[in-house]
Amino acid sequence: MEELHRELRTAAVFTVVLDLLLWGVSVLCIGMTLRIPLGLLLGSAGMYTNLLLLRRAVQNAVYHGRKNTLGGYLLRLLIASAVIASALKLPQISAIAAVIPFLYPKLIFCYLSFKA
Repeated sequence: MEELHRELRTAAVFTVVLDLLLWGVSVLCIGMTLRIPLGLLLGSAGMYTNLLLLRRAVQNAVYHGRKNTLGGYLLRLLIASAVIASALKLPQISAIAAVIPFLYPKLIFCYLSFKA
């Protein structure tokens, strides 16, 4: 269980670093705008919420023997859909910047697998 907590802390740190890097690149490319950091913030919050729910599903399956994962999957899908729909509807938020953080776990856990 401690391993899951450590991975979530690592994911949080990587998320902040990647958000800051992407925001820096966007400032260099398109100039200072609040649309990008707001999109990154919204997307990162959705992505981290998804990771928390996934951790809970893994704990339930491993430690409690519960195998009903469809409800958790649908909830995580609903959260991702709500983030993307919100970013598309609100002109103050960049939709692309809101979607990018959902790709972070692939980078983070790929890095962690090579590090181990």
